[in-house]
Amino acid sequence: MDLEKAFWLFPPRLVVLISTVDKKGNENLAPHSAVIKLYNNQFLIGAEKEHDTYRNIIETKEFVLALPTIDLASKIAITAKPFPKGVSEFKEAKLTPLKAQKVTAPLVKECIVNFECKLAKELGTVNGEALLLGSVLTAHYNEKNVTTEVQTRLSSNVVLHVSKGQVYTTIDGKIVDTKTDYKKV
Repeated sequence: MDLEKAFWLFPPRLVVLISTVDKKGNENLAPHSAVIKLYNNQFLIGAEKEHDTYRNIIETKEFVLALPTIDLASKIAITAKPFPKGVSEFKEAKLTPLKAQKVTAPLVKECIVNFECKLAKELGTVNGEALLLGSVLTAHYNEKNVTTEVQTRLSSNVVLHVSKGQVYTTIDGKIVDTKTDYKKV
């Protein structure tokens, strides 16, 4: 059986933007879909060790995890590009960094919710990807976007990853093909 085709049966994964800064104050913003919300107000994140996201989280022990909406799909594709260290993906993607309350990493103004997080623990490495446990310190969102739990989740425009950083969807079936293969950017 073709392993890649077997994975097509796996449901789309949530896409988050992770904002970090290094000790010099250089902003970094990158999309991630290896993320799990745990029950105790923590996130488990898979981050490749050679990427700035991982290096900055290890260096500063903090990050912001933001949920983008489907209208940001093309900007998400831009943040996936491997820019040189020191180049702000916020500027390249024309996204707005906002000052956070409890961490130095910026919030993403255009996202539906931002979670300020502190690194709780690095759990180990699997095939070059580090498993990081982050504790949520506080969250920022617009109350008008929240009704009941079920209604809010099922009507969400939060982005889900479908195919190779190029095609995105939502729970209710909106689809955006950015026509950008991040591996070729």
